[in-house]
Amino acid sequence: LVRSRGLGDVYKRQEHMKAYYNENKFYNHLEEWVGAVLLAVMVVMLFVQVVMRYIFKASAAWISEYSLYMFMYFVFLACSGAFLRNDHIQIVAVIDKLPGKVKEAAHLFLYVVDFLFVTVVGYYVFLRVIDQFQMKTVSITQFPLWIMSASLFVGMGASAIRCLMNIYFIIRYEFISGREGE
Repeated sequence: LVRSRGLGDVYKRQEHMKAYYNENKFYNHLEEWVGAVLLAVMVVMLFVQVVMRYIFKASAAWISEYSLYMFMYFVFLACSGAFLRNDHIQIVAVIDKLPGKVKEAAHLFLYVVDFLFVTVVGYYVFLRVIDQFQMKTVSITQFPLWIMSASLFVGMGASAIRCLMNIYFIIRYEFISGREGE
């Protein structure tokens, strides 16, 4: 089905990564479950906001603000899920032309760079969250801003874990067990 669309190499790599982790494990779908709940609550809240504005001519600022916070958690958790499934945006024109072990080494290198990036960003966001927590900074609706900033920290932490999982999978299945990349 996918190969008939002419995107075979890109999707072949994604299918290859999906074979590494157990699709039936709950923790491999944690971001999806939390994201689904956040999205559902956010949609209901925004629907209530629209009804309040256009039918009752009233508005609640806290609905928009809390929906924004939920959206931020949703986005950063989805980023983590994309790392696990190798669904993030990538340019694979050069890497997919490489032979088996070299291609896997390139993917391993990219995941190590991704891990370093999300770890450094997560560290600096953690410092910001601690600073906001200590200063007791609040938004207009008196919601603590450190909770909003923590969305990026949670997303970077989860992405770091998923990067480590992919690094482990590539090392274990491609270099230790000797299975060739597809």
